[in-house]
Amino acid sequence: MKVAIFARTPLAAAPWELFKALRRYTDVNVELINGKARYNDGRSFPYHLLFTQDNGAAVRALRESEVWHVHNYLVPQLAELRDGQRVIAQFHSLPRLGNWQALMAFADRCYTIKQPGQEREYSPLKGLPNIIDPDEYYPCRRDKKITIAFAPSSRAPVGHPASKGYLEVREVLQRIARKRDIYIAWIERKPYEENLRLKSEAHILIDDVVTGNWHRTSLEGACFGCVVMNKIRKVPFVYASLATLERRLLWLIDNPAVMADYQERTRLWVLRNWHAMDKIQHYVQAYKEVAR
Repeated sequence: MKVAIFARTPLAAAPWELFKALRRYTDVNVELINGKARYNDGRSFPYHLLFTQDNGAAVRALRESEVWHVHNYLVPQLAELRDGQRVIAQFHSLPRLGNWQALMAFADRCYTIKQPGQEREYSPLKGLPNIIDPDEYYPCRRDKKITIAFAPSSRAPVGHPASKGYLEVREVLQRIARKRDIYIAWIERKPYEENLRLKSEAHILIDDVVTGNWHRTSLEGACFGCVVMNKIRKVPFVYASLATLERRLLWLIDNPAVMADYQERTRLWVLRNWHAMDKIQHYVQAYKEVAR
């Protein structure tokens, strides 16, 4: 089966990780086409093919594929190029962005991401898992000084669906730094590889303690064996809200044995429950079903 994955934007490298896992763990003949490989804030991401006017390889990959897997946006060129291809649409963003209704109408089947916020917002669409490979991303030797990392993807205020509590979490971390000898890794506007490196060096990684959702950050932290904090009561994460974040951080810092236990749990969980070689089969099945 020949599949072309198309994403107008990098989508935090979700299509890139999906593409790599399909090539590594399946016999799907897959190409990845991105409209661009960076965001306007400077964050850059790896890519396979870019969809530009002079890139015949990207157009050829789309024309020769049986199935298109299109993420988030429909661009006019896809409608012009489509010649019998079956189309899967997958929606990631909160709030819904761009011409998502046009893409939904264009597709034969629609999915979202298997995360609580997306599954609520895009109900009744089925969620497909965010792919990450713990055989590629794994724990490293950390400095003895406890490092707490936070990687806000936007500065959206509390109350916005995409908020991670930019200002509020910063204030909490500043108070923690005055009380304990720690290092804060504030990860913002960094290239993808540097973003991941900084997360891998953290003892504690804060994801989303605002909305009751969790994101790729939680999966990345699990691969790296970090203590992962979010507002989800789910093994192996440490539950925290904005109101309880400071107290929970101090508890972890003051109890190194507890912190080490959670670090082991997160890594073991992603190996057992979210390994790319297993989760990728959900996509293979979706491609087979739409191609029938």
